[in-house]
Amino acid sequence: MALFAARVLGATFVVVGLSMLVMTWGSYRRDMGILREGLHAEGTVVKKEFLAAPDDSDYVLHYAFTPPGGTRREHQRNVSPELWKRLRVGDRIQVRYGQSDPRRSFPEGQGVTSLGLALFVSVVLVLLTLIGSVALFGRAVPEAPPVASASLPPSS
Repeated sequence: MALFAARVLGATFVVVGLSMLVMTWGSYRRDMGILREGLHAEGTVVKKEFLAAPDDSDYVLHYAFTPPGGTRREHQRNVSPELWKRLRVGDRIQVRYGQSDPRRSFPEGQGVTSLGLALFVSVVLVLLTLIGSVALFGRAVPEAPPVASASLPPSS
């Protein structure tokens, strides 16, 4: 039963690790594509949020923009503290968005998945996948039964 549980746990680690790895690099590639081939639109700051936590804080910018010939879209993105402090509700900003998917957007110069972050997350996920692979494909060695010590009859 323990072997089955180890295999299920290993398979879970492998599936989660590989899925997250694909999602990380997909997000990075999509953001780089928007930088290379994305379109610009003028947006408006709708709301600002500051999410404080003991170890880290997030500066969230809510903005809206309308692609040419499209419908108004509202999005939110984590931005740098400097940009967040500089902007006010109602201010105009430049937004970059995907040519084929305007749902994917970010304020100009902000919100792009960095190469360093993608590499760091990849290292962690590869380690997670390797640990899962060991548990999934490792060979189980059965425990040796305890050896009873028997005393030999004295020799004469």
